[in-house]
Amino acid sequence: MIRVLFFISMTVVVFLASCLTSNVQAQQQSPAIADIQADPNRYVGLIVTLSGTVGQYVDLNEFLLSDGTGQIVTDSGPPWFRRINIPVGTPVTVIGQIDWMGPRGQRTGVDLDACRIETPTETIAIRDCSFSGPPPWAGGPRRNRP
Repeated sequence: MIRVLFFISMTVVVFLASCLTSNVQAQQQSPAIADIQADPNRYVGLIVTLSGTVGQYVDLNEFLLSDGTGQIVTDSGPPWFRRINIPVGTPVTVIGQIDWMGPRGQRTGVDLDACRIETPTETIAIRDCSFSGPPPWAGGPRRNRP
């Protein structure tokens, strides 16, 4: 009886894990930046993979990613949490979520909230894209870290 219950519980765990993985993969797309800018409502909230080069920094930890079709602001979280310093001109692949910029009613376009940035020499993990809760820096710089 214990073996049967164990088998059933393991089957359920494997099934649920595969559903979660499939959901994240089904949402992930690799559009051109121009496509995102042309129809932002279609992409907001989706996890995308974009490849291009690092352009100028528009703020600490925020740079323009260019793929030859357009540019998008890439936000890698607050610098107090983890400072990102990828040289301008570096080729990168960024996995992240498309999000509106600006408060409601004053939208200024969309940006890419980075989850992972891959350069030719390193992979920078910023947050877990499959987790729908608050980012790891929620609570500010003075919160207790694990």
